[in-house]
Amino acid sequence: MKAEVYDYFFKEWLKVKEEYTIKKGIRSFSAYVTYRLAELLTQDKKSK
Repeated sequence: MKAEVYDYFFKEWLKVKEEYTIKKGIRSFSAYVTYRLAELLTQDKKSK
């Protein structure tokens, strides 16, 4: 993963970490990235 992509996701994770831990049970950065990528792929499929 490019450093720019990693940095973007990590900064976003820090902003929503507490909320995602409580509401979605996501407790790690890697789980957050996996969740977000799956979410983006789902949105992409719906738009086609």
